[in-house]
Parts: sequence; C-alpha cells; structure tokens
Amino acid sequence: MSNQANSPVRVRFAPSPTGYLHIGGARTALFNYLFARKHQGVFVLRIEDTDRGRSTPEAVKAILDGLRFLGLDWDEGPEKGGEYGPYFQSERIASYNRYIDQLLARGRAYRCFCSKERVDRLREEQKARKERMHYDRKCRGLEAGEADRRAGAGEPHVVRFAVPEGRTVVHDHIRGDVVFEHQEIDDFIIQRADRTCIYNFAVVGDDTEMKITHVIRGEDHLSNTPKQILLFRALDLTVPEYAHIPLILGPGREKLSKRHGAVSVTEYQEKGYLPEAMVNFLARLGWSYDDKQEIFSMEELIEKFSLEGISKSGAMYDLKKLNHLGAHYIRKRGLEEIVELAIPHLVRGGLLHEGEALSGRPRLVRMVALEKDRIEHLSQLADKLCFYFQELKGLEAPAVKQLQSRPDMLEKLGRYAEALAARFDERDPKVMEAATRQFAEAQKMELKDIAQAARAALTGRTVTPPLFDVMAVLGKEACLRRLKEVRKLLG
Repeated sequence: MSNQANSPVRVRFAPSPTGYLHIGGARTALFNYLFARKHQGVFVLRIEDTDRGRSTPEAVKAILDGLRFLGLDWDEGPEKGGEYGPYFQSERIASYNRYIDQLLARGRAYRCFCSKERVDRLREEQKARKERMHYDRKCRGLEAGEADRRAGAGEPHVVRFAVPEGRTVVHDHIRGDVVFEHQEIDDFIIQRADRTCIYNFAVVGDDTEMKITHVIRGEDHLSNTPKQILLFRALDLTVPEYAHIPLILGPGREKLSKRHGAVSVTEYQEKGYLPEAMVNFLARLGWSYDDKQEIFSMEELIEKFSLEGISKSGAMYDLKKLNHLGAHYIRKRGLEEIVELAIPHLVRGGLLHEGEALSGRPRLVRMVALEKDRIEHLSQLADKLCFYFQELKGLEAPAVKQLQSRPDMLEKLGRYAEALAARFDERDPKVMEAATRQFAEAQKMELKDIAQAARAALTGRTVTPPLFDVMAVLGKEACLRRLKEVRKLLG
C-alpha cells in the first residue's frame, strides 16, 4: 500500500443511478465493504449522477435498497452525510470548475472550439484510411488569449486535457503493472460545452476531496485509469491505489446478461433469496480464500478477505451455486422466521391475504415446516404450497400416469376414502399411515401403489413431502373429497 501507507483506508462505491443495482455492481460494493471493514477503514457511497438525462430518483432508491438488503451499510454518503460531502456528483459542480481552471492556467488543458460535425467528419476520414480514430489537436495550439477571448464571447467549446508524451504505468493490486502508451490516448474531453464535467475528470476531484485511498472496481474501468492518473498528476494530487476485479461472465465466457438469469439485486430479493446467501455467492465470484471453504459468514469474509485472493480471470456465474447457498441458509434459519419471511411471497402469489396469514398461522407453520428444507428461495413456496390453498384445476403429467397405472385405480381410491374416513387424524400422520397399510393389505396392493396414487389425487403431483404429513395439513374434508372426485380432473 505504497503511496497511502500512512493514511486510514477509505474506499468508495460510486454507482450511476441510471437503473437497477446489477450483481456486478453489488459485488464491487461488497469487495469495497469487506476491504474497509478488514482494515478498520471507511466505506463511502457516492452517487455519480452527472448524466442528468438518465439519472433518476427511482434508481437511487433501488441502489440504496439493494445495499441495505445485502447488509452493506455505508459510513458516509446519501442519508448518512459525512465530512467530505456532498455525495451526489450533481451537487459538486463548483468544485470541478475550480480544477478545470487550474488545468487551463497551467497549460495542461485547452479549450476546443471544433464543432461536433467537424470531429465526426474527421473520425470518418480516419476510419476510411484505417487509422486510429483520434482528435487531431487542432485547437491545442491556440494562443491562451485568443481562446479566452472566444470563450468570453460565448463561442461554444469543450475543454480537453493535453495528454503529454510518454507512458503511464498502472500499479494494480490484482493485475500487476499495466503499461499504457500515451500515443494511444486521445486528448480527451474533461468538460462539455454545457459546463458539466466528464466522468473521468469528476472522479479525480471526488476521490481527492473524499480522501479515497483505494479504488476497487471492475476491470472495464481499467482503460479509464491512465487518464485519471494523468489528471491526478497534472493537478499535483495524490494518486490512489487501484485494484480492478474481473468481470462476471455467463456460460461460454460471454458477458453476463438477462438471458443467463436475474441480473439485478432487486430480482433476487423479490425471488426470496436470503441476503446471506447472496453475499456469500457474490463474494465467491472471483475471490477465494482456499480450495476448501465455500461457505462464509459476513464475519469470516471480513476476516479473510484480501485483494490478493481476487482472481485475474473472469468469474463464472453459476446459478446452481447460488441455489445451493440459498438452500443452506434457509435450513439454518428458524422455522418461525422463515414463515414470517414467506408470507409476502404467498400474498404476492395470491394464496392468502395478510389477515389470513395471521389467523391461519399454526397451519401455515406446519406447511412451511414440510417444505423448509426443500427450497432454495422463498418464492418457491408459492408453487409448493398452492394445493393446500386452492382446489386442483389439473394434474401434472406424471400424476395422470400414476392414476392410470392400473384400470381400477380410481375405484380403489374411492374405497380408500371410505376406509380412511373413520381413521383420519389430523394430529397424528402415523394413524393414517397405519390405516393405509391395512387398506393396501386388504386390497392385495402394495402400500406404495395406493400411496403414490393418493398423492397424485390429493396434490396433482408425484413429488411432495411425506404423504401422511401432507394429508394431516390438508385436512380430512379436502382429502376425502379429492380422493372421490379425482376422476373429474382426468376428463
């Protein structure tokens, strides 16, 4: 930690509020959070909303809600304040203009009066000649006095940074030294014609004034880093340390997209993945502690996290791993807690209303208890429990096959209902199991044959928790009716 060795660690997560909190952004936030907590540092949240046309309050809320869901509590930023605010770039324009003036005064930046049409035409000509597309620095040679006069007269212009000759070496904690030749870097715009600043310039002022010591971000920002370092040095500012983390890739090592699954934290939250499962999943995307440990608590992640543990290669998105973690953490939670968390999903699924959840809670607890160890996220309960709440409208194909496994199966189920009526005990599933065994023996049937057919008739499916536990929760009236009327569902 060279140039920041004597400074307390300060990191930042700086999303643009133009949409949801992508899981890639959430992982970046997590890595910054873990690094800050590991080093007793400060985790800053900064909203980079200089793109006023695309930034929205709804997106800001989605970002804050997503971070809160994951338990990534920021120390400074929106809703918290802090010594180095404001924490919205749109509120920091005056500070950027001061830095612009410094660069112009030092001759490290210049006003460019070229029209967009000229720049576009120049690039088309370069493209036709198969040259590297770049600005030809036409305005770089303007006398400062002439440039000031034209600007003062209101002539539209942008401000460009005057890239010097040489090279910039990015000392990256993950990738080692990465060299960028300045001849490959255009004299890039740092201030637009409307006096708003470009991202690469704004972050330099923000990181300086917020005393950021380490910039931990995605590798897609690596090409921006030499430009930012040039700006830091041109302004005689301290350069932070950098760590560029690998991108998250879908199957086939292609860029992750919606067709590979949910890509926003909100979607995972709405599906009912527990936050600890999401945190564990995100932490393992591109970081490892050893070859053995897969499951980490937040406390263990803070203790064991290091930049050295981050891989250089792309992290593979694997929904199976998330589902494994989801199931693990649901099993670890208490039953009553899972019931409480499940209610909104059951309400959203149309299975019950809030009042029903309260009055029918004991029965609901019994239902969830049967499925708790069989789910990966809470929204799965709406499907798994629907047959308790709603009359069957149809049967799954395997259930139909089971009911048609022998010509007299529907007749047997009718007799089974009659035999079961006197022995049904909603408090003790074993009583019904014993009654079913006796019925099967009397009918010279295998227990499994009548039990599997009964499951199909009662639930419309062939895979459920133990049949007699299901029957006890479903209740006597519903069980006897469905056993007798299943013929209607077969047409």
